[in-house]
Amino acid sequence: MCGFVGFSDAGTGRENARATAEHMLAAVAHRGPDGSDWLHHRGVTLAHCALTFTDPDHGTQPFVSASGATALVFNGEIYNHAELRAEVRAAGVTLRTGSDTEVLVELYELRGKRMLDRLRGMFAFALHDARTGTTVLARDPMGKKPLYYTLVPGGVAFASELTALLRHPAAPRTPNVRALADYLVFQAFCAPASAVSGVHKVRAGSCVAYERGELSETEFWRPRLAPDTRPHRGPGRREAARRFEELFRAAVARRVASTDRRLGVLLSGGLDSSAVAAVAQQLTPGRPVPTFSAGFEDPDFDESDHALAVARHLGTEHHVVRIGGPDLAGVVESELAFADEPLADPSLLPMRLVCRAAREHVRGALTGDGADELLLGYRYFQAERAIELLLRVLPAPRLEALVQLLARRLPARSGNLPAAAALGLLAKGLRASPEHRFYLSTAPFAPGQLPRLLTPGAGAELAGHDPFAEVSRLLRGQPGLSGVQLSQLAVTTHFLRDVILTKTDRGGMRSALELRSPFLDLDLVEYGNSLPTGLKLHRFTGKYLLRRVAAGWLPPSVVRRTKLGFRAPMAALLRGELRPLLLDTLSTAALRRGGLFDPGAVRLLIDDHIGGRRDTSRKLWTLLVYQLWFESLTARPRASESPAYPALS
Repeated sequence: MCGFVGFSDAGTGRENARATAEHMLAAVAHRGPDGSDWLHHRGVTLAHCALTFTDPDHGTQPFVSASGATALVFNGEIYNHAELRAEVRAAGVTLRTGSDTEVLVELYELRGKRMLDRLRGMFAFALHDARTGTTVLARDPMGKKPLYYTLVPGGVAFASELTALLRHPAAPRTPNVRALADYLVFQAFCAPASAVSGVHKVRAGSCVAYERGELSETEFWRPRLAPDTRPHRGPGRREAARRFEELFRAAVARRVASTDRRLGVLLSGGLDSSAVAAVAQQLTPGRPVPTFSAGFEDPDFDESDHALAVARHLGTEHHVVRIGGPDLAGVVESELAFADEPLADPSLLPMRLVCRAAREHVRGALTGDGADELLLGYRYFQAERAIELLLRVLPAPRLEALVQLLARRLPARSGNLPAAAALGLLAKGLRASPEHRFYLSTAPFAPGQLPRLLTPGAGAELAGHDPFAEVSRLLRGQPGLSGVQLSQLAVTTHFLRDVILTKTDRGGMRSALELRSPFLDLDLVEYGNSLPTGLKLHRFTGKYLLRRVAAGWLPPSVVRRTKLGFRAPMAALLRGELRPLLLDTLSTAALRRGGLFDPGAVRLLIDDHIGGRRDTSRKLWTLLVYQLWFESLTARPRASESPAYPALS
């Protein structure tokens, strides 16, 4: 809902600090069109641009505490701020506004970093505590809002987006090759690393403090599962469904009731977003909820008829955004070179188009993000369950051969996740451990392929590099988990946090559209994580509890429907509308200038795809997205990057 920047400014001078803040903030102006301001606070400069939802007249940022000791810039919303407001008042603090921003800064003065355990919402914030000279940077437990930082002479600089941080005159600009290796596997630059060496992201559920020249990190939340191997004495199916429904309704209500502004729903027609739309409509009887869906020209990717059927059933105000190849190519050419950081999820393209259209009607929208990870809805989890069972009777090599045989015998098509392709991908990871299997089966490039793809100089930087280090860190201290549980935590680590939620934030905020995800409500997530796998993946039916609960709200066809997924037809685009851009951006001359990718290896991928010998679109898209960003890294900022604000006064 906002964007912010800041930096240590000792010795900088007021005018120089203001000019730097203005230059940095202009790069994130799309995140907050309702106004901007800046503040010099005892050695730290803070600047903020706003997209307001709560107390827009009085919650202006940067916000300073009543004592004057603490200054804050904040992106997001604290959904339980009314409850926390009462706590702050009970401690004797007189509040001056109705904003959640003030509650946050005053609660910090009362509780310090311990207050992070109390927050329910989506947030990234930076505050400066003049009492100790400490700068604190924090992100919510799921990582819904981004936050980058780097050390600069005399302190630290930070921003909501990498693009803004790189406008600080002391920010580094060298590509991070080890993080690039992770991107080629995971499709994203995974926290705590970034695409630039020396620039870091605050981890989800963590805060970073800069004090007396030192950085320290504190993790205040991480996902934990109750092992299936232990005797389970939890609720039965009926009680679990009742409690799940109660928490889910509360999660939707928190997001709808926290603002007087009208919210829409991004409605795909699948179970997750349909359930969100159903509860949102129940909360606003007599006032149709605006719903928005994508209608693709390619029928293999189109779910608009399903979304329309749900909208009619619920009585929403429905809008269909028609999307063809030229529309998707237009997003690439107009926006991708200015993207904050490379993200190789092609569904970002239709997401941008739907969000752009939705912003003409609403300032915020609900999504179904998180349900598949929380409730084991992906087909992959069904496959993982089957692997667990089959490996009890078949050795891995025989099972691998069987899967490959099935994949060859199924009919091939170019649609959205055809069965043959899915089985072929799965076969790649069969011999891996469960927590690695999802990524190895879906990676654009397997780790073992990177030495041939990168130049010798770039490849030499990967010595000893482990792409699964963050997965291993989050699994540490959680013994006894089943294969499905290990894979669930692994998928949450990078695919949900670094891919899905990055796409959601970027897709919406580029148009100043705030997206809210009820399935990622912390109370709901913790309850889901406490349940045994069988209440989420019942035999081979994923999202079992949600299907039970939603049966009373939605048509049976929606409740039973297999997930299609929100994707873009990249194979056809790279042979068609995007072919000139592909050939130019990944030309031998361009790659030699960059010095990271081997031109011969990339040329082979291009020739195979355009010649129709094999589909290398996932690999090419990953390379194209990175190279577009890389070429803009040293280019001058362009006027079209972001709207400019009037000079900060």
